[in-house]
Amino acid sequence: MADDLDDLLDEVESKFCCSTSASKQSSYVSKQMDQMCANLKDKQQSRKQGCKRAEHENDDIDAMLQEILDDDYQPISTHEPISAKTSTSDSCSQTMLKCCPVFLGGSSVLHGIGTSISQRACNRLRCTSCDFSVLMFEDQEWDSSCNYLFFRNNMPDYHKLKGKLKKRKGGRAYACQCSWHSALSLSDLREQQQLKWVCGKHKA
Repeated sequence: MADDLDDLLDEVESKFCCSTSASKQSSYVSKQMDQMCANLKDKQQSRKQGCKRAEHENDDIDAMLQEILDDDYQPISTHEPISAKTSTSDSCSQTMLKCCPVFLGGSSVLHGIGTSISQRACNRLRCTSCDFSVLMFEDQEWDSSCNYLFFRNNMPDYHKLKGKLKKRKGGRAYACQCSWHSALSLSDLREQQQLKWVCGKHKA
């Protein structure tokens, strides 16, 4: 503001220093200076009001943004309910059942989950030696010429295996990649020591 007054004074002096009457010059200069000061005050006032309006508008914008953020915010839970996990795992463990004891049997013996009361031939056998699932062939039996290499090379291709299968009414032929067995009646797997088969669990 001081610089503006100096510029105005210089302008006034340059215009009116050559006037005929010093008193007139002085009064005129005084009036001009009063007018200029009033103009400067008006400009400063208008600037202050403009700044206040801008600050008020910024405050309104900030308040609106905050309100929008508050409305959109939804807390996210980082913890899953433990009970749900537990119930799921429990239901899975309950639906998978093992035969006890494990039975083998001919085609006349129903297959499924075997128990001491419900004696069924297990149809979910798996070999612990070769890690193959045990295949079953209804009303068939294995030829006496079968050997380890035959099953090793041909499992589980039925078209190759059927060359050693013979029809046998009521029979059931079992085989994995390393062992084979023909059954006619119900028998406990524990009686067949050469077979490394176990129940691979059934879905209840």
